[in-house]
Amino acid sequence: MIETSLLFLALSLILFFGFFSDVVFRKTSIPDILFLILLGFVLGPNVLGAIDSAWVETYAPLFTTFTLLFLLYDGAFNIDLASFAKGLTKSLRITLLYFILSAAVIAGIMHLFGFSITLSVFTGFMLGGVSSAFVIPLLNRLSIHGETYSVLTLESAMTDVLAIVFALGTLEVIKLRAFDLQSLISNLVSLFAVAGLVGICAGILWIVLVKKVFTEHESSMITVAYLLLVFVVTEYLNGNGAIAGLFLGLMLKNARRLTGIFSDITRKNPEPVKAVAVKKASANAVGARKAKNGKKDAATGEQPATPVTTPKEEFFYHQVSFILKTFFFVYIGSLINIYDTRAIVISVLIAVALMVIRVFSSFLLFSFRPFEKQWITSFFARGLAAAAIAQILLLEGIDDAATIANISYGVICFTIILSSLRVFTVKRHALKLQEEAAGASGEK
Repeated sequence: MIETSLLFLALSLILFFGFFSDVVFRKTSIPDILFLILLGFVLGPNVLGAIDSAWVETYAPLFTTFTLLFLLYDGAFNIDLASFAKGLTKSLRITLLYFILSAAVIAGIMHLFGFSITLSVFTGFMLGGVSSAFVIPLLNRLSIHGETYSVLTLESAMTDVLAIVFALGTLEVIKLRAFDLQSLISNLVSLFAVAGLVGICAGILWIVLVKKVFTEHESSMITVAYLLLVFVVTEYLNGNGAIAGLFLGLMLKNARRLTGIFSDITRKNPEPVKAVAVKKASANAVGARKAKNGKKDAATGEQPATPVTTPKEEFFYHQVSFILKTFFFVYIGSLINIYDTRAIVISVLIAVALMVIRVFSSFLLFSFRPFEKQWITSFFARGLAAAAIAQILLLEGIDDAATIANISYGVICFTIILSSLRVFTVKRHALKLQEEAAGASGEK
């Protein structure tokens, strides 16, 4: 059993390191994720051996699940409804395109190194998705918003689910030597549909509760409890709890707009557009303070359309995400096994292939502007879903499970490194293109 003082010391030093890495990122644009992985590698069994692999693996499934859930929930607070609706179709197209292409290339590389077709396909699906744990924190630090943010966030969320569903479906094929495509597709549709429905309904319920019950209290911690409850209910109904968390966050973020739309629809005596606009401006001037106190608008006699979450609450969510991200990438760095040279070689080849696919398929992003293409092609790192699936594979005792797990850990680390370097080189160029695009639209 690890001594309490040593554990607290380790946690303290990791958080300090994460804070200073974030400062370096802001000053130099070198992603802090690189430093966190390096720290995990040094603390891991390859160098100092300070991280007990057996102890970490016991709690890893719980930690990775909560990290995925909370990062998607927190990431939703940077998405507005207009960007979400506009980016949904594009996200679906990009998600399917890159997921299928990535899975096929990975499976091909694995088969070239002598792995069976089923194990190669399994690895392709396992590593086919972009990591939410990488994408969302980096997008926030780079201050990328609007449609690009929505597209990348939705892609990372959906590919996490695709990776889990198809990889575990292939794992069943390996174990039972039977394949049921209809069941696989049905399961996938169910995961998304149930998650979306539960997330939206939970969001509506929570908006009502915050406005009617929690009017005098900050609701940060109770909202986290509610998020966990939504996850449990969604998983019980055979949906994906993390996607439900994304929809819940989206509803809470856009509560002002949603309640405003609902008020307009339910108003008994429609007024001229100009009068409504004036009253809305007046309601906005009143501010969130009156809404929290339950006061009504003097002009309309109705509750003004105000946000459910305050800036203080959103800041709290961002801080929790920072802590989770810090420990997750240190954990990922500790998983690298430099003694399995075959796995290292394969993982490097796969990581480079994924970067090439992402960068040189930019011509397929024909509906995006040049600087948006630059950003989208920079994010291809693997993470949470792949690590979780690798742990499941080890528990199943499949042949070559240890080698495939080492390959997945290597791909996660190397894609994070390559994607971070790509983001670093693209940042200034993309920002320059963005400024030029803004200037051109201004002139028009």
